[in-house]
Amino acid sequence: MTNRLPYQAPQKTVTLRDVAEAAGVDVSTVSRVLQDKGRASAETRARITGAAEALGYKGNPAARALKTARSQTILMVVPQIENPIFASAIIGAEIEARKAGYALVVAYDKGGGVSSIIRDVSSSNMIEGVIIASFDEDEELRQTLMSTDRPHVIMNRVLPGDSHCIAIDTRAAALIGVRHLIELGHTRIGHLAGRLGRFNGEMRREGWAQALTETGLPVDEALIVEAGYDPARVSGAVDKLLEQNVTAIHAATLLTGAAAIARLHALGYQVPKDISLVTMHDDLLARVVFPAVTTVALPTALMGEVAVKRLVGQVDGSEAETGEVLLAPGELIVRQSAGPPKS
Repeated sequence: MTNRLPYQAPQKTVTLRDVAEAAGVDVSTVSRVLQDKGRASAETRARITGAAEALGYKGNPAARALKTARSQTILMVVPQIENPIFASAIIGAEIEARKAGYALVVAYDKGGGVSSIIRDVSSSNMIEGVIIASFDEDEELRQTLMSTDRPHVIMNRVLPGDSHCIAIDTRAAALIGVRHLIELGHTRIGHLAGRLGRFNGEMRREGWAQALTETGLPVDEALIVEAGYDPARVSGAVDKLLEQNVTAIHAATLLTGAAAIARLHALGYQVPKDISLVTMHDDLLARVVFPAVTTVALPTALMGEVAVKRLVGQVDGSEAETGEVLLAPGELIVRQSAGPPKS
């Protein structure tokens, strides 16, 4: 039997004119009183507020935002939606934005469109400030920042000379992961690198090299192959590392690490029996790949949260500190993708 609900006519939206008629005053007086602007007698104020309450009048936030040029909206621009690091940062940022009374709008920059995104949105007074995660060169990013007068925070990297940056110490994360492989007995450890010459790519390469150096192992540049952050480039990079007789791979990102495991399987290698793999960032992907991935946890959600806090501090003038923030990595999470080298 189908349950049918009785038809209910849509409720009429109560306007300022309705309140004015009920209170016996003009619309402009109602507007001034409800916005607490201008002069009005106590008796007039009482009539207006009483009429507004009785009629159930609710202000129009959108109209108010247009008049005050305040949207209570933050823009976040990211270069990869599919990358677990950015997905997690977006979640952390959105939760913190809501706590602060802001809405978060996410824009996807694929291929250097961040400057036009920010310029277009900023020119229409739609945002209070912007959080930028970008793969652009430093100078390109500086030009982007010049395209807007809105407050900004740079996320997931440090831009030299900019005092509003929040990132993660991925050098320390790489150091932890490669140390684990060395402790397992590996001496030929390849580094599946991010974008070399850029902040995060260099941080992770340095962590890989430091782990080798501190244990007396040679830092062989032939063991570094750049795949960037694109899974499509991983197959060729893995093949080059195998040519160097590596027994383990340190992947700069979880996404490229998962792609490396897929390539090894396709070539007939068993992980970790034939080749071990360690990466960084813990996410659902690390747990559903076979074998589950040994990784170093990264505080990516916290990075998004802190980015919002720093940005809101600039917007409302309460910012207590400036300068870069570098978050420490979490713990090594041991799973099944790494083991001792094949004897």
